[in-house]
Amino acid sequence: TAFSPSIFLMMFLSAGACDAPPRLQSAELKEEHQSATVFPYNSVVEYVCRPGYVRSSSSRNTLVCGRNNKWHGTKEMCTPKPCSYPGEPDNGRLIQTGTLVFGSSVNFTCQLGYKLVGPSEIHCVLINGIVTWNRDIPICEPIPCLPPPEIANGQHSGAGKALFEYGASVTYWCNKVQRGERPFSLLGDASIFCTTIDNVNGVWNKPAPECKVVNCERPHVENGKLLSGYRADYTYGDTVMFDCIFRYTLTGSGTSTCQENDLWDPPLPLCQLSSCDDPPDVFNAVKAKLAGNLFPVDTVVTYECREGYQFSPGETTRHIKCLPDFTWTETPHPCERVRCQSPDLKNGKPVHIWEVKDNYVYGDRLEIMCNDGYAFKGHRNNVMLQCNSDGSWDPAVPECVPEPRCPKPDTAHGREVYNSKNDYTVGTRLRLACDLGYVLRGQDMTECQADQTWFPPLPFCDKACGPPPPVPNGQHSGAGREQFSYGAEVTYSCAEGLSLIGDASIYCTSDDGVNLEWSGPAPECKVVRCPRPAVERGRMTPQRFTFPYGAAVRFSCDEGFVLQGDAESRCLADGTWHPPLPTCQPVQCPRPSRQEDVMIYTSKSSFEVNETLSFYCKRDVYQTVRPVTTCSANGTWQPPVTCKKRDACEKILQNKEDFQCGVPLTELKTLLEVRKLYLEIQKLEKEL
Repeated sequence: TAFSPSIFLMMFLSAGACDAPPRLQSAELKEEHQSATVFPYNSVVEYVCRPGYVRSSSSRNTLVCGRNNKWHGTKEMCTPKPCSYPGEPDNGRLIQTGTLVFGSSVNFTCQLGYKLVGPSEIHCVLINGIVTWNRDIPICEPIPCLPPPEIANGQHSGAGKALFEYGASVTYWCNKVQRGERPFSLLGDASIFCTTIDNVNGVWNKPAPECKVVNCERPHVENGKLLSGYRADYTYGDTVMFDCIFRYTLTGSGTSTCQENDLWDPPLPLCQLSSCDDPPDVFNAVKAKLAGNLFPVDTVVTYECREGYQFSPGETTRHIKCLPDFTWTETPHPCERVRCQSPDLKNGKPVHIWEVKDNYVYGDRLEIMCNDGYAFKGHRNNVMLQCNSDGSWDPAVPECVPEPRCPKPDTAHGREVYNSKNDYTVGTRLRLACDLGYVLRGQDMTECQADQTWFPPLPFCDKACGPPPPVPNGQHSGAGREQFSYGAEVTYSCAEGLSLIGDASIYCTSDDGVNLEWSGPAPECKVVRCPRPAVERGRMTPQRFTFPYGAAVRFSCDEGFVLQGDAESRCLADGTWHPPLPTCQPVQCPRPSRQEDVMIYTSKSSFEVNETLSFYCKRDVYQTVRPVTTCSANGTWQPPVTCKKRDACEKILQNKEDFQCGVPLTELKTLLEVRKLYLEIQKLEKEL
């Protein structure tokens, strides 16, 4: 059966077909595929790289028609060919945004102060089949400025220089003038430099300065003072600093500078009054609570009168105030002394006529006294009044009352030796003394008190001993006194080198209870020396060369000798030693005392030092070596004469010795029987 073309096309499309392959930037279809418009499923088309591109080694150069009627495969089958690095201009840099390959571009820029000459952008292109840059790189040239402007009456440091590149600077200065002429001032910045606004053309950053004669008036601020900047003439740029004098306040700026228009800027300040003057002094008054020495408007100053003074009776303070015109309100009048009324002296009068006044003021003193026969109540003597700051008298004016008297002293065997008033009124002072042979008991001075008693109490006169008996070549502690009361004691002492013989002290006493006398005669002062004491085979302490009355020495004997007599003796008034001097006798040991177990065979009753004595113990009758004791230097036997009871072990050892020493057996048997009997006796004694 024959198929129509339309049916065949439908069948072809239902199996899958693709439109013409896509047009790629880096590659183009081979010539054999360029004429077809429909490609069946699974058709493969091949591309070749366009000029300026090269096959990618990592991808295929074909596309395949898929079931979804779309071409499959990478479209980046060709990559751009690389361009060489174009380089950077001097004083400039290259701006690269990607890789340097066919179709890319780079830009150039210059450093600050340089301008770009040539293209700012070049492209990587294909020329004659070779990938290269379409233009040469640009260059960076310095941005120039025109020569700096010239100024009148001045010069700059760029004179004679033709080229001024970016960053170059010049400095201006003014010409010097003849002596006596005013100098030129440089107005504006002394230096300018070449810069740019559009990075192409150079311009100077500021206008050139001017050289001009500037003269500001001499600055003056009334009530002010110049702190710094003093000169004979003031020109452009000179600066002055002002402050105000005391009690004036600065209004405006304290610093001002001379400007090019011959004026001060900021304008010179003003000094305005801001305080009253010191408040005036007021006689006999003080200014209280002053807070510093500035007194602005409404300041209040208080005056206080000194102690004992007042503005008016009862008024001691007043005030003044600083007014808006910086003057004080009315100054108070001086403070006057406080007055005291004349004291009312009934039965009294002033002591000194020159103290009497019509008017008494603070600080005045007035001594007053009572008339004869009267005395102040509560006061002993004259009274000194003083006018107080409150107008009163201190103390209060006392009252004169009839004067009390003390009784006349009646002291047996006594008499008055002083009376301050020749009477016995209050305040009278008396001194009393006793007759010869009597001594005063109590205080010799007394005074009549307001309660009409004597104080201290009146003394009495007691019998006394006369001066103690003197001692030739000596003295006593009562020298200079004539009378000594009962119990008084005096002590005697001798001149150097003499000894006091007798009691060193005597005292005033009474044997009959009526008459007083000294307890004994005075001692004597004599030269008393005892002979040097000598004790054979003895020693004396302390060692001395002379032995006056009362000297005491002690004795001891040499080793092997014993002291017989008193160990201490004292030198007596008759030049003898008492007790008598001792003697040193040889030490002897007595015969040892009888002991039950000790046997001693000697007829002597005493033994000399180092003499020995043998003894033996009764239980050791067969002992071959007898113990020995020696008479020691202290009169004792050493070692002591004693027999020690032996224990069982010693007895056994004793038997062993008997065997070893060759005791006959018959005798040994007898010894053993005796010991056996001895043991039985001991046993019976314990049982009983």
